[in-house]
Amino acid sequence: MADTLPALSEGEKQCLRLVAQGFNSKEIARQLHISEHTVDQRVRTTLRKFGVPSRKEAARIFVSSGAQPLQSDTYQPLIYQPEPLASDAEPASFLDQPDRPDEPREHRSLLRRILAFGPPLGGSTNELSIDGRILAMIRAAVLTGVGVVTLLLLLAGAFRVLA
Repeated sequence: MADTLPALSEGEKQCLRLVAQGFNSKEIARQLHISEHTVDQRVRTTLRKFGVPSRKEAARIFVSSGAQPLQSDTYQPLIYQPEPLASDAEPASFLDQPDRPDEPREHRSLLRRILAFGPPLGGSTNELSIDGRILAMIRAAVLTGVGVVTLLLLLAGAFRVLA
């Protein structure tokens, strides 16, 4: 069967070996120090040369041809997992965190939720519900408006004093 295989470049062979081992394009690119686009281009070229619809089928044909033995000692990707951030010794109260999905909801007045100062503490903004996101935007707009009005009043007072 090796005589019927189309001619493949060394890069295409490397990509097919790694596809046969179950690596995706991103992992192959990382191992070969090339871009994902280059890996995908090489795989698409081999699909056209072999006349098959899937990358797994092309890799199977390539490996079963016996032309290139499967390498078992290749790099196995590590999954990067960052260290968790240290938590505060004294976590913020629930009222400072308007929408924590893992805690029971308390009914609070709309005004109290709008005027709660600053973003929720102890969690990322991605944990907020749609309601919490809208209230955070309203809160930011109100506080910005109050700040601008205060600044304008101070400037107007300063001009009156100087005049």
